[in-house]
Amino acid sequence: MVNGAMVAPNAPALVPLDDGLVRGDGVFEGLRVYGRRPRTLEAHLDRMERSAQRINLPFPRDVIRDEIAGVCAEASAAECGLRVMLTRGGARVLREEPLLPEAPEGWTVLPVPHRITPLLVASKTLSYAANMQAARIAAGEGADTALMIDADSDGVLECPVASFVWLEGDDLVAPPLATGILDSITRRLIAEVTTLHVRERSAAELASAEGALVISTVLESRVVREVSGIATYDPAGSRITAIAEALHEACLSAGPEAAREVPA
Repeated sequence: MVNGAMVAPNAPALVPLDDGLVRGDGVFEGLRVYGRRPRTLEAHLDRMERSAQRINLPFPRDVIRDEIAGVCAEASAAECGLRVMLTRGGARVLREEPLLPEAPEGWTVLPVPHRITPLLVASKTLSYAANMQAARIAAGEGADTALMIDADSDGVLECPVASFVWLEGDDLVAPPLATGILDSITRRLIAEVTTLHVRERSAAELASAEGALVISTVLESRVVREVSGIATYDPAGSRITAIAEALHEACLSAGPEAAREVPA
């Protein structure tokens, strides 16, 4: 859908070439649709609105909510991903996206140094070139995705389009939001099914972890089998798989409201 008009299958999508597209100046959200129903819709709209406010971009919340409903009703698959984009010029682009296949053998993540742009802290903007470059570097090394690591402190941050959590004994742990990583809605949701501890950790300290998950709205979760050069985990470990299964059940039942806040 472009500016409220559905695009027919296999037809070209005509999008205004405004500065938002030319300069990556805009905001977006990725949602997952279950049975034509978007998960935690209001939470995603809240975050998209916060991102828009951070870059001084007017946000037509009611219009976008209605357009999401329209795309969900017309999508080719009842279960899919949905990307919602808003550019500086006001163009609204909504795109149905296929879900990635399951990965029972687990994922490999490659640590990639990164610095979060201070002006875009906690914002989900169209300026995702650094994230995509990290993903390409990881793919070039045979990994499933990257794990971005603070280039100065070696601290654990996040994956290019997902969050990262790990087990320390029986404790599920995530990096602090104060590092500048995105306030993940799935991270909030996973805190509904288990206690989530927030701690600063270096990449090297992942060697002593018991397991890890890559989590996002669209993925739900992928169990990690290896952090390249640092650690290997059992992707069938009972504790990590139990958390993944509990998150899946929570995703299926999640309503339109946000899960409770997770301390930074």
